[in-house]
Amino acid sequence: MSGINPNAWHNFYHCVGGTYGTWLCGDPRGFRSYQHRTHVDGDYKNLPPEGVYAPIFEYSLKQLKYPPVKLTVIQRQILCHAMIQRMLDDECEPIALAIEINHFHLLARFVPMQMNQRNQHSDAIIHDGRDPAPRHYLGRARQAGSYALGQRKLKPQSPVWGLRPGCKPIRSRDHQLKVARYIKRHNDHGAAVWHIKLGFLFDVNRLAREPDPGG
Repeated sequence: MSGINPNAWHNFYHCVGGTYGTWLCGDPRGFRSYQHRTHVDGDYKNLPPEGVYAPIFEYSLKQLKYPPVKLTVIQRQILCHAMIQRMLDDECEPIALAIEINHFHLLARFVPMQMNQRNQHSDAIIHDGRDPAPRHYLGRARQAGSYALGQRKLKPQSPVWGLRPGCKPIRSRDHQLKVARYIKRHNDHGAAVWHIKLGFLFDVNRLAREPDPGG
């Protein structure tokens, strides 16, 4: 089917996204402009030259309508639970998910979108030759997480998520295992983590009790 990435091993992707206001254009950790319209030197592993994008970053900060979102422990757990449930309901195959204080990592296989689905969601999916399935189903999972926070009256005044999460294709089985281990290790840093072999690495029963907004 046209649009499926032949470089994605068995259609697995490593998806990364931030919360609202936490990774902006001009960020000193590196960034990517919309549809790569502007060439940007460096990334989070190889930082761009110090100060070269400072004016862009300052402008981006001034455009924020709300403070950057930092998730409490209970918010991370609610998001993790809701996102996994949505992906399973959508017949995707999540392998690991970690929700940190200001970003998430997801390893998953996304079911291809049939033509009738593409037509139905034509206004919302990408049309640049890339597989639209990862961003479509990830978007549904993120929406489910935001809705779950709203149901618990724990949603911030701002949007929960930043724009345009990245979805990079998994190259091989070894790459898949490496990413899965990497995501699982986020549990050591306070993330809410789900793993296909271990389930939720936090007390799911806590979500049924009255949450503590302070985390």
